[in-house]
Amino acid sequence: MSRFVPQILFVDAYDSFSNNIISLLERRLQVDVTKIRIDQTIQDLHSFLAQYEAVVVGPGPGHPDKPEDVGLINSLWKLEESRMLPVMGICLGFQSLVLNFGGQVKSLPEPRHGIARTVTSNEKSIFKGIRHVESVQYHSLYASWDDHDLSLEPLAWDRQEDNKASSDIPGHTVNPKSILMAARHKHKPFYGIQFHPESICSSGTAQEIMATWWAEAQSWNSNQRQKSTYAVANASFRQAPNLDISVQQTVNSLNLTLAPETMTTDCASSSRSPSVCSEDGSDLADQSSPPSTVSLRSSMLSLNEAGFSSSSLQLLTTALPQQSLTVPQIYEIVRTKSTDAVIFDSEMHQREVVGTYSILGVIELDNLKLEYKIGSDEVRQVQNGKSTSIPLHDFDCDIFCYLQHFMQDHKVDQGDMRVPFWGGLMGYVSYEACLETVGINAANGEPDICFIFVERSIVVDHPSQQIHVQSIKPHDSDWISSTTTALTDIPSSSPLSPPSLSIEPQISYPDALDYQRKIQLCQSFIRSGNSYELCLTTSATVRALHTPDPYPLFLHLRSLNPAPFSAYLRLGKMTLLSSSPERFMAWSRPRPYPSNNPPTTKSTVQFRPIKGTVKRYPHGPDRPAMPLSQAEALLSTPKERAENLMIVDLIRHDLHEVTPYVTVPKLMVVEEYATVFQLVTVVEGQLFQQPFRPDYTDKKTVNLGHDEKRKKRLLTKENNRNGLSVLASSLPPGSMTGAPKRRSCALLHALEKRPRGVYSGVVGYMDVGGGGDFSVCIRSAVRWEGENSSYRSETVKGESQKTKGGVQKRDQWHIGAGGAITALSDAKAEWEEMEAKLGSTMRLFS
Repeated sequence: MSRFVPQILFVDAYDSFSNNIISLLERRLQVDVTKIRIDQTIQDLHSFLAQYEAVVVGPGPGHPDKPEDVGLINSLWKLEESRMLPVMGICLGFQSLVLNFGGQVKSLPEPRHGIARTVTSNEKSIFKGIRHVESVQYHSLYASWDDHDLSLEPLAWDRQEDNKASSDIPGHTVNPKSILMAARHKHKPFYGIQFHPESICSSGTAQEIMATWWAEAQSWNSNQRQKSTYAVANASFRQAPNLDISVQQTVNSLNLTLAPETMTTDCASSSRSPSVCSEDGSDLADQSSPPSTVSLRSSMLSLNEAGFSSSSLQLLTTALPQQSLTVPQIYEIVRTKSTDAVIFDSEMHQREVVGTYSILGVIELDNLKLEYKIGSDEVRQVQNGKSTSIPLHDFDCDIFCYLQHFMQDHKVDQGDMRVPFWGGLMGYVSYEACLETVGINAANGEPDICFIFVERSIVVDHPSQQIHVQSIKPHDSDWISSTTTALTDIPSSSPLSPPSLSIEPQISYPDALDYQRKIQLCQSFIRSGNSYELCLTTSATVRALHTPDPYPLFLHLRSLNPAPFSAYLRLGKMTLLSSSPERFMAWSRPRPYPSNNPPTTKSTVQFRPIKGTVKRYPHGPDRPAMPLSQAEALLSTPKERAENLMIVDLIRHDLHEVTPYVTVPKLMVVEEYATVFQLVTVVEGQLFQQPFRPDYTDKKTVNLGHDEKRKKRLLTKENNRNGLSVLASSLPPGSMTGAPKRRSCALLHALEKRPRGVYSGVVGYMDVGGGGDFSVCIRSAVRWEGENSSYRSETVKGESQKTKGGVQKRDQWHIGAGGAITALSDAKAEWEEMEAKLGSTMRLFS
């Protein structure tokens, strides 16, 4: 007989930290949690609630007096006494509790988002024996009451001296001297806390509050709760066939211990500890030496009817010394007649963990290309000049589901695990395609997702100075041999220098006053409780003399802005020149993991969000660079750390959608780049996969909306919990949106009034061996051939220039830049930060 696991219902108000709370509850309380949305219709709420021991109402954007922001939450406070059960409200849930029982909810003069503060309690109820709690706050509103006869009892307050989110910003009004942080109902099992115990920077004591609440909730259930419907519902629930794969059951099946979520650095101060990329400290690429020829097998799942074809292929590979060859020299040797090109280039900015490999896709005219436009409900396959459309709705499949099927049908069993890419899909996902994953339709007419299937590739291992020549194309040993010879038998030469280009740029630059006005609008959204942080962006447009081959521009950019995630893409009409410093996410190839039954594999997922930027040369490129110690001091302010922390907690939420095994091995460490210093964090998760179970259905999320159904198609089957599952559930990149993600994306879309395009999206690869790596597309320039720009700009520099010999064709390059706006942001400083980011790429055209 299976052990009874208590059931808790979580009410989600579309927040970007909800899954962190659910993980905390399941890990700390040893319970199963079912999640519902605030706007879901439940016909018989009393009967529905009878199967749960308690309810937790989570945080969310908006105001508790707006029905659309709280939905069914208000019904919980009005339960009949005979149907009552314990309820804990967090943040918005807490404010709703106070408002429903006669209190008020007002705006804070200084919102607190991502700010760690001390809460002082009266040591009663859930705070028994706990006087002080160090916890993170995310709120623009605060709850209070004036009537001492109110049915609520206060439990804790923020009375920290100065009571300001930041003491070094002049001109800000001071918040109330005492702000209510927790309360309970005097006669009903209703509780609430304003702070966020689930934040990575909240103390263990903050998490302990949830355990003491759970103890009181269980005691109340034993002594007070009506046993009739409650007992019947739970007896039925306990005896039902268990199709649900709970967190604890997964732990048991893998013979694991679900340890507390951990981090290796101190939240209170900046740290320069080394990065940790996996459990054993190795990089995401595993360290082993397999044979040089391996077989490619088709997936166990037949997908021919979806446009896939299975065939037996081989991975052929050979390695040779790099000698003095550079990535540009290698590209010149292997480039073909195809106008498509893909280079992921880390040569100019190598680091211990990132920037260790460069990957060149050798693109032929017959390479298969996959294109998708949002709202089209079809994938366009382009090969040998012919196009075929694959309807997605015929297979109850969306684009990410399709890509997963494609990769399952093009899979290599073995290979040199030190080489991160053996072949596979290389390309991009635009920001607008990312928006579609959260239910926002922002079609802009161009392909929003484009990947090319790379069969021939060159991988440069920079630390070992090895070149790997690879092919998964049938019977391709002659190409391997000829390419190896071409890369070996060349005379020594000096590295290629960026060519001198005559482009006569005409620049449309964003308007400073308009950008700063939008910053103020962002802050008004934040102060009203609709967002914690908004990543506002803008763009410049450069009209330059037409360059049939833009590759020399990429050579110039890589010399100006060395970056670990530089990229050169030409896919159809789109050309991307990127010098991105930011990894969005990477995942390792699955490896066998010892388990009782069935066979299990494990892979590691890593995110590296960057938030917090200062110029490396604040007084100009001819003056000395700022020392690292000064940059660390500037990036240790509450404002900078809050920006980073909010994105870290958001990413943890995205990862917890797929796995309970989440760690933060590197928190808010300052890294040095060519033109800026940036605040970087590393977040990792472990994914465990087991064979396909056709009878498995996910019961833990009830009546999902349309945007969540897409994600659940990837997440409900155990064997689908892989890196692509995480990618699908994590877009768009939180560092480019803010939090809560869904509401923030909608606000930004309305505010910016233009498509971001490839900028703010992700660029990377999905490997036939099961791994993948994507960067955030920033510090980049994008061109669409033959298309007029739909980007808006206000101020034009260089319009008076005359071209020689009459009218000449010009390319339009779009360069995006932006920054995270919080309640603590200074509009002028944010404009200057955005200018610094924009200028690092604009130099390409000067």
